Amino acid sequence: MTTGSIDLIFLGTGTSSGVPSVPCLTDPNPSCKVCLSTLTPEGIKNIKRNTSAMIHFVHDDGRERNILLDCGKSYYESARQWFPKHKITHIDALVITHGHADALFGLDDLRSWCLIDKDHPRSIPIYLDQHTMEIIATTFPYMVDSSKATGGGDIPSFTYHIIEHDKDFEVEGIKFTPLPVHHGKYMSTGEPFWSLGFRFKDLSWVSDCSSIPESTTEKIRGSKILVIDGLKETKHPSHFSIPEAIEYTHGLNPQPERAFVVGFCHSADHYKEDARMQGLDNENVARIRIAYDGQRITI
Repeated sequence: MTTGSIDLIFLGTGTSSGVPSVPCLTDPNPSCKVCLSTLTPEGIKNIKRNTSAMIHFVHDDGRERNILLDCGKSYYESARQWFPKHKITHIDALVITHGHADALFGLDDLRSWCLIDKDHPRSIPIYLDQHTMEIIATTFPYMVDSSKATGGGDIPSFTYHIIEHDKDFEVEGIKFTPLPVHHGKYMSTGEPFWSLGFRFKDLSWVSDCSSIPESTTEKIRGSKILVIDGLKETKHPSHFSIPEAIEYTHGLNPQPERAFVVGFCHSADHYKEDARMQGLDNENVARIRIAYDGQRITI
């Protein structure tokens, strides 16, 4: 159970490669305006690390809780910048959306949170589906079986909780409803690759999707806040485009009160796209904005 409001802190709002792209910055004849803008104070919101968030609230027992949502390649840099600013002093649990690098390759950087007190080490609970569990076991075997560690350094300790796509689960008193979505497809078979979004309280989080089944839309419907994937202006095989994110949001009935687009690549400028979203504002449609790294909203 929670006391009072819940805050969501965007630790990252970019796609897997992040923004800026280093080759754009080192090009002898640089032409990428978005990437170049990140070198100036005026372009700071164009710096977008792997999409991730922290759910922060006060439990009924009076202690603050922090639930990390995804832990990708750029987790360390996101944490270094935003944890001190938002006074995040501990991680109570991690919820993972899918088995790609931008959702879980920061796992090894959680070891320090398991060993803050070396006399009393703790294991961080991780909530994930079976497919993602198998990917972690293959990619980071020592995180699943400590006997496979090669020695010479500390390793993180995790307690894994396998979740089902059609069953709610609870983390630190908050109910999570899985939101299964398609996130591209396997080139060998044409079968969809499934990623999970999550609904908790009045927010639905869908960070990686190329299409959303109607059965999942039914679970999203009625959310006051929607966080939705939007890679760029043009179509992409594994992500919503920005126009598709707008179309999906405006097509919900009832529409959410607010929506935030995440997952940008360097072909989309934060400032231009956010100004365009403001131009869509009217009393009959959801208020859509482009999320930015470090942004904090109240649910």
